[in-house]
Amino acid sequence: MEISAKNQIKGKVKTVQHGQSYSQIAIEQTDANGEETGSFIHAAIPVDIAKKMELGKDTKVIAIFPAATVIVAKENT
Repeated sequence: MEISAKNQIKGKVKTVQHGQSYSQIAIEQTDANGEETGSFIHAAIPVDIAKKMELGKDTKVIAIFPAATVIVAKENT
């Protein structure tokens, strides 16, 4: 698979919870050696897609973040 998005994080699925319309996916980030880092990314994807992809515990995945949709905010203290 080739994709133009540069913002990619590799990880492993830890949990999948199917709802009526969306599945909640918890992904633990992995480092360059494939070791788990303890950092998590959470995503919501359509149930039919999650099932078609056969996502389950320890499935290796890549979380892709299109730069056009990333928003950064700073808290004023």
